Amino acid sequence: MRDAQKNYVVVGTFLLVLVAALIVWLGALSGSASSSEAYYMEFDNVMGLKKGVQVFYEGYPVGQIEQIEHKRAPETPGYRLDVNIKEGWGIPDDSRAVITQAGFLSAVVIDIQAGTSNQMLPPGGRIPSVGATNILATVSNVADKLGELTDTSIKPILDQIMDGTSSLQMLTKDAPVIIQNLKTFTVQLNKSVEHVNALLDQNGGRVDTILADFEDASGNAASLSAEVRQTGKRLDTLLVSMNTLIEKNKGEIDHSVADLHHTLEVVASHVQEISYNLESTTRNLNEFTAEIRRNPGTLIRGRDFHDDLEARNR
Repeated sequence: MRDAQKNYVVVGTFLLVLVAALIVWLGALSGSASSSEAYYMEFDNVMGLKKGVQVFYEGYPVGQIEQIEHKRAPETPGYRLDVNIKEGWGIPDDSRAVITQAGFLSAVVIDIQAGTSNQMLPPGGRIPSVGATNILATVSNVADKLGELTDTSIKPILDQIMDGTSSLQMLTKDAPVIIQNLKTFTVQLNKSVEHVNALLDQNGGRVDTILADFEDASGNAASLSAEVRQTGKRLDTLLVSMNTLIEKNKGEIDHSVADLHHTLEVVASHVQEISYNLESTTRNLNEFTAEIRRNPGTLIRGRDFHDDLEARNR
C-alpha cells in the first residue's frame, strides 16, 4: 500500500514539474507583460501579417505582433500594429520598420532597421515605418519593367537588324554593279593622279618659287609684327612719360590755364575798342591808298594846305 502511495506521489510530482515547465516554455514563447514593452507601427498595407507574427531587429527576434487595427480616419487610411518588444531593448528614434520576407517561401515578418541616433524611443512610442518589400511584388515589378524594356527598346533594335539584313541582301544583289563602278572610279582616279603629277613636274620650279616667296612674305610679316610690337611699347613708354610729366607739372598747368582764361577775359572786354581802332585804321588806309592813286607825286612832295582846302571844298 505504501509503495502505491509512493508511486502516486512520484507520478504527481513529475506531472507537476512537466506542467510548470510547459507554462514557463509557453511564457517564454509568448512573452509576458513583465518582460516586454509595447510599441506601435503604422502601415498602408499589411498583406501577410497577423497576430503573433514575429518582429525582428536587424534579423534578431525581439518580439511579436499583438494586435492589428484598421484606422478609420479618411484623411490618413491605414493600419496600426501594436507590438511587444523585449524589455530594455533600446530602439533609436531614427530606426525604420519594414515588412519583408527572407525568401520566396519564407513567412512575412517585420524587420526593424536600426538607426544611428543616440535618442531611444520611449515605451509606447511609434516606430517609424516604410513600405513593404515583398519579394514576389518586386519580382513582378522587375518582370513588368523587362517586358516594357523589350517592347520599347529590344524589339525596335531587332526590327532594325531585320531591316539591315534585308538591306544587306539587296546590297549583295547590287554588289557586281557597285564593284564595276569602283573599278571605273579607280581607273579615273589613277588618271587624275598621273595628270596632277605631270602638272607638278612641269611647274615644279614655279611652285618652289611661290613657296619661297610665301616664306619670305611670312618672314617679313613676322618682322613687321615685331616692329609694331616695339612701336607699341615705345608709345606706351611715351604715354607713361607724358602722364608723369603732367602729374609733376599739374600745378603750373593749372596756373597757365588760369592766366590764359584771364587774358581771354581782358581781350574780350577790349575787343570793341580794338575793333573800332581797326575800323578807323582801315578807313584811313583806304583814304591814303585812294589819294596815292589820284596823285602819286604826293609821296614825294607831300600836300599843301591849299590843296587840302580845295579837297575839302570839293
